[in-house]
Amino acid sequence: EAKASYWRQLAMDEIRRRSEYQPNTRRARNIIFFLGDGMGISTVTAGRIYRGQRRDGSSGEEGCLSWDRFPHVSLHKTYGLDAQTSDSANTATAYLCGVKANVKTIGVDSRIKAGQCHTDKSTHVSSIMAWAQTEGLWTGLVTTTSVTHASPAGTYAHVGHRGWEGYVPNNCMVNDTKDSARQLVEESPGNEFRVILGGGRMNFINNTENDEEGLKGNRRDGRNLIEQWMKSKEGKSNASYIWSKEQLLSVDPSTTNYLLGLLGSTRLPFVMEQDKNCSSYPTLREMTEVAIKILQRGPKGFVLFVEGGLIDYAHHANRAAFALEETVGMDDAVISAMKLVDTKESLILVSADHSHAFTIGGKPERGKDILGIGGYSTDGYPITTLSYANGPGYNETKVNYTDAETTDPNFVQKATFRRYLATHGGEDIATYAIGPWSHLFSGVQDQTYIPYAISYAACFGQFAGSNCHTCKTSTG
Repeated sequence: EAKASYWRQLAMDEIRRRSEYQPNTRRARNIIFFLGDGMGISTVTAGRIYRGQRRDGSSGEEGCLSWDRFPHVSLHKTYGLDAQTSDSANTATAYLCGVKANVKTIGVDSRIKAGQCHTDKSTHVSSIMAWAQTEGLWTGLVTTTSVTHASPAGTYAHVGHRGWEGYVPNNCMVNDTKDSARQLVEESPGNEFRVILGGGRMNFINNTENDEEGLKGNRRDGRNLIEQWMKSKEGKSNASYIWSKEQLLSVDPSTTNYLLGLLGSTRLPFVMEQDKNCSSYPTLREMTEVAIKILQRGPKGFVLFVEGGLIDYAHHANRAAFALEETVGMDDAVISAMKLVDTKESLILVSADHSHAFTIGGKPERGKDILGIGGYSTDGYPITTLSYANGPGYNETKVNYTDAETTDPNFVQKATFRRYLATHGGEDIATYAIGPWSHLFSGVQDQTYIPYAISYAACFGQFAGSNCHTCKTSTG
């Protein structure tokens, strides 16, 4: 790196690679959509450095996450209809259904406000999963949060509030408004998902019941949706319900046609909360591998949504080390996915729903621990390289922290303003793409562009049948 020739050659190699690139315009048989919840660009940068320092023994800055090597990247606006800075609910409606919505609502249009009871199906907007199923593709979801949480719920649910995961308010029950868990089990497209893996078991059993781990359910209507799901699959060969890592790793993907895996009562634990030697919870990589191996048997292809959901949870708590470890965990899942599918026929996306008010600053030297001290204030107090604009890390008293303290995984990063939970960031998010029609992901668009670009590449939704790009011929 000390020689100018190094950088010149680096640029020449990249120019050659770019100039020789030929767009892949075949139909995307498979779609794998990775979503890092809260994974803004600052998180990607910090995650890249963190991985290099913790995994590769390098200074970190020069390293790459798997998606850094994808040939195309675009930026997307994340604002909501009623908010400058969005949440995971209305953004899910944008990047999965192609419609801007109000915060806290999922799978509904602008007529529904947060918390509004509704049974008018004309307000419902369908997702890429419904579009794909219409054309015979297999579908599935994987998440480290609850399978009824805001982001994964965007693949199947239509609710007036993201919090209606396992129940709805009493005033909504008269119209038989269904919570997200019921919709996943009872209604299309959720009831036809081939793979459902994540947490959230509590939302599938009644509050008078205990689950396999002895933990109480959250439902108030007497339903056991796990039993209901199993019953709905009677007559459909090889449907399985699992609740542990051991069971997941024992699944035979070559014969399993439907898999419901509720692997935690609520969300799954953070990677840093798990015992590396004997964790009873699966990693995002392990869940993703099982899902792909099952879905690959779909005769017409598949669509898989994979969420690294705990990046967001950690950022809300100003726990930077936890957020970066979760980012690296998603990187592991992407690496595995790319080994299992052929990117000549599979479009892989890595994106985010929103960013966080999370920054990389100070004046750290090259190779300085990304979790360490990056400089000093004018009055001599240490400034951490990573910090938050707001959140629980606010402290009125200035403290002389040491590197040993700030690099502790449990350290709560400093925040400028006090909040119980840190807020999201409102800047654009990046989408990284590789595979057929990945060149559609360039420039700056609204987040609502994403599902339409996906459906164009895969020839479903409004681009199905004769509207597929493979059916178009040029005329002189």
